[in-house]
Amino acid sequence: MFALILLLLAAPVVAQPPQVAETPTAPPVEQLVDRALARAPSVAARKARLDAAEIAAKTVDVLPDPMVEFEYRAGGFPRFTIGSDPGSMLGASVRQSLLTKGRREARRAVANAGIGQGRAELNTLTTALATAVRVLYAQLYVIDRERETLVDAGQLVSLLEATVSARYSAGASDQASVLRVQLERTRLGERVADVANERIAALIALNRLMDDPPDTLIGTVRELPVAAQFPAAAGEPTLSVVPKTAPAIVLKHAEIEVATRRVAEARQELRPSWSVGGGLYWQGGLDRMATFNVGIELPFRKARKQRPLIAAAERELQAARLDLADTSAEVRAEAARLTADWQTATLQIERYRSAILPQNSAALDATRSGYLVGRGDFVSVLDEFRRWIEVRVGLARREADRYAASAQLDALLAKAAHGPLSQ
Repeated sequence: MFALILLLLAAPVVAQPPQVAETPTAPPVEQLVDRALARAPSVAARKARLDAAEIAAKTVDVLPDPMVEFEYRAGGFPRFTIGSDPGSMLGASVRQSLLTKGRREARRAVANAGIGQGRAELNTLTTALATAVRVLYAQLYVIDRERETLVDAGQLVSLLEATVSARYSAGASDQASVLRVQLERTRLGERVADVANERIAALIALNRLMDDPPDTLIGTVRELPVAAQFPAAAGEPTLSVVPKTAPAIVLKHAEIEVATRRVAEARQELRPSWSVGGGLYWQGGLDRMATFNVGIELPFRKARKQRPLIAAAERELQAARLDLADTSAEVRAEAARLTADWQTATLQIERYRSAILPQNSAALDATRSGYLVGRGDFVSVLDEFRRWIEVRVGLARREADRYAASAQLDALLAKAAHGPLSQ
């Protein structure tokens, strides 16, 4: 019996094939991104608003409806003199207000700029949605790696429990060690339950983005797309100039365009308004009379009303330009931070794989072997066992951090049309 325990404990600690590997594999992340973009109500709502703006743009330069006026003129009133007095007549006239060429062009320009802003808002929304799906996918990867690690840890606890029980029965260990390993199994079960709840929360969030029922299942995320090398480090010239294709920058430029066009439209309103009209009148037995007239508004209140509107539009334009400057600075800073995060995660992943993982396995092997021959205590074995779990989950978190930083940076700078930099 003792020889069997010695043989089992002397074996190197390697991760056993996880039991959860038999569960279905999650779809590739880009498949979930496509599903979210196709089904998300927020995207559909934004597209509907964009369609509405495009439809409404067709009406901005349409002339107002004409006005029809009916008129009765009576010379020698109250006597009825139509047919005997040339000044008496009955008729109707039509008046049509006009839009100058400048006003029509200004209104069309404002409408087209609004459509451009709507498209930029849609692009910003879809980019943010795709990034959110990728980040949640990375969270699921960490959770699933931890689930697999906990399954392996459960097998290892069973081995430790058998070892401690055998030694306790032989009088080579105290009851405290038996209680400690039992407590460790209970705590392991507690963590398994917590991880299961964390996965449910992540699934609910991901299903929300794809407009699926909250309880829709997604298989185990077994791997993340391999992250590519970044072309530059944080602070280098490539990050000092924000690309104009960045969604946040495109949106701010669209807002500036709208504000610029509104200033031009407000200035066009300073020009006089014109109207044309004509009428036809019946004079009884006399000849019919036709009239034609041209009207122009009297700009008595034009400056008082329009100048403040022009000033307000100019302030909006100034604010839009300042927003662009602020957003550019924010994007530069965020890009530098994400690049640093990506580089740090990459270095740490290499450190985990080349040093921390093998060193941790060796330390656990040595600690167990020392306990077996009486040169160590069981508390040290449990410490190394906990560290064994922590290290493997830590590597998964680093991998998820790198992928999330890659996806967020790609979305921030629009380096690819659909997939993140890590594709």
